[in-house]
Amino acid sequence: MAFIAKLGERNYTVRIEEVGKSLYRVAVDGNEFLVDGKKTGFTNYSLIVDNRSFEVDVDISEDEYRVLVDGRNYRIQLVDERRLRLGGVQSGIQPQGRQKVSVPMPGKVIAVLVGEGERVEKGQGLVIVEAMKMENEVRSPVAGEVREVRVKPGDALEAGAVLAVVE
Repeated sequence: MAFIAKLGERNYTVRIEEVGKSLYRVAVDGNEFLVDGKKTGFTNYSLIVDNRSFEVDVDISEDEYRVLVDGRNYRIQLVDERRLRLGGVQSGIQPQGRQKVSVPMPGKVIAVLVGEGERVEKGQGLVIVEAMKMENEVRSPVAGEVREVRVKPGDALEAGAVLAVVE
């Protein structure tokens, strides 16, 4: 799975591939790292990157990640490369109408926060998915009604799997 990560004024291309249990190959602008990651708390992770250990705290809000590493705070915008190519994020195009809400990478459903027929606001959490040992709240891209919920807690997800439909 490929992402564009914006840190400060610089953009990085990030590719992530799961190669084993809790083991990932991460390439940042072509520089590859082997990352062993384990969740140690609600927002805390223990990472071993090239034989160096890091304790990391991650707070997620939509596409922005606030990451605390070694006492330093970083704000990273992380966007699925496919969404960026479609122009939805950078061009300011706002999604309208029926929206299929999907996940960019494989994971596991931890919780479903809404039910069919429920009204939601833009940015409201729909489903919590664990991917790469991180819990991610997948939010609604539009205000509307939840027409379908296609997952339940415990479901394993493929990249691109549709979680819900909001209209």
